[in-house]
Amino acid sequence: MSTFNKTRFLQALKCHFLVERKSWIRLFAIFTLVMFMANLYFTRVVFTSYSDLEASYGIDEVRNWYGNRVEDTSVFAFVFFCFAMLFGASGMFSQMKDTRKRSAYLLWPVSNLEKYIIGVLLSVGLMMVLTFAANVLADALRVLVDWATGRVIIWGFTMPFTWRSSFPTTMSENWQLLWAVLTYAFYFHSLYIVGGTLFRRQQFLFTSGTIVVVGILLIMVLNQIDWPNSGIELMSGTWDEATHTYTRIFYPSFYIVHAVLCLLILFHYWASYKLFCRMQVINNKWLNV
Repeated sequence: MSTFNKTRFLQALKCHFLVERKSWIRLFAIFTLVMFMANLYFTRVVFTSYSDLEASYGIDEVRNWYGNRVEDTSVFAFVFFCFAMLFGASGMFSQMKDTRKRSAYLLWPVSNLEKYIIGVLLSVGLMMVLTFAANVLADALRVLVDWATGRVIIWGFTMPFTWRSSFPTTMSENWQLLWAVLTYAFYFHSLYIVGGTLFRRQQFLFTSGTIVVVGILLIMVLNQIDWPNSGIELMSGTWDEATHTYTRIFYPSFYIVHAVLCLLILFHYWASYKLFCRMQVINNKWLNV
């Protein structure tokens, strides 16, 4: 069997999606319900003085106050999106928990590379689309409730796209900041990819617990080292009183650290694929090795 065949891969992707479609629909409904309830909490439980503000200050002042509450729902949706991506990464092979499903998946007439890519596409790409669609639907339901009760109409799912303008130093001015943000995001995502492949049960909980324990132990070890000049400095900044601008200075250590993290990300994805290739029908009770 060839390592990768486009036609076979697309047929397998379609087949796997159709088999698991009920689980994805159920997950979409849960995500929509959670975010809709969060929208109602921030706009109607926290913000209970809508009518009083409208009567005292007018609709313009209400729009400003209510816009802040809607922005809170956007912050929650963004945090929820991040956790959903980690949850999806850790559950890449959650359909292989029992022996029957595990045997059927491993005996599937598709190469290991194709199986792995299908898992990544569904747990990353489809999870991203599903979470964003759930956010839009939850926001639309909240807007429908606002319209039905006579409140101002403010959409919240578009607000994260405007946050960039509020940063004092934009990503376009310092590409290093964008590199750092993407590096840390993909680094944690790669950790959950490895955890989702290594652990056989409760992948998200075991991966999160392992990261916390290893992080605490690493901090304890690093604290025992006598670092020169109080540690490694990655960047600093200077404030110009004349022009009222803040200039960031990136040290060589910044580039070294983030380059190493990028290599670790590639290693984590490679290790995840190798662990998947070693999976057997009968494995350790808790680990896929």
